[in-house]
Amino acid sequence: MKRWLVFVSVAAMVAAGPVAAQELKIGYVDAQQALDQSKIGRASKEQLEQYVKSRQQVIDVDEEEIRRLEEELKKQTAVLSPEAQRDKQETFQRKLLNYQKKAGELSKEVSDKRAEVLKEFNGKLSQALRRVAEQGGYAIVLDKESEGGVVLYAREQMNLTEHVIAELDRMAAGDSGKPAKPSPSGGSAPKP
Repeated sequence: MKRWLVFVSVAAMVAAGPVAAQELKIGYVDAQQALDQSKIGRASKEQLEQYVKSRQQVIDVDEEEIRRLEEELKKQTAVLSPEAQRDKQETFQRKLLNYQKKAGELSKEVSDKRAEVLKEFNGKLSQALRRVAEQGGYAIVLDKESEGGVVLYAREQMNLTEHVIAELDRMAAGDSGKPAKPSPSGGSAPKP
């Protein structure tokens, strides 16, 4: 549906006449590249990685205890009375269930944190993109996703990704000045 609306919108503008089509500047941005290469994007990814590591450490401690209990249960099976075996087995099962519950909760926490970090980055990306588009006179800027994106083909001159990365880096440095204006041909800005 989204692709169809973009196609219909662009087709309607082009059909309006050669003058309207010439005034219409269209660009695209690879949001994944902006996340991977901008200072703000790399900081967002680092923040998420640190969070995931801290959550993984909690799980690793519990996982090690489960392994230790399992090995202990296997080694002592021959020497324990049936009642002691049952008690050890129940303790093991209880700890295993608690571990699985905790792992599920931590997985949800990580998922929520990922969504929060990406939402914050997307807000900054939108702000940088708006600045670059307004400064460059672009009427439409599309997202070229790495998988299933809206842009099926576009000339490289329409790629605004480097400009947006540069703007994100200026934002990270606290520079709220005017963004670098994309060149008239729409070529890529130099890498920061």
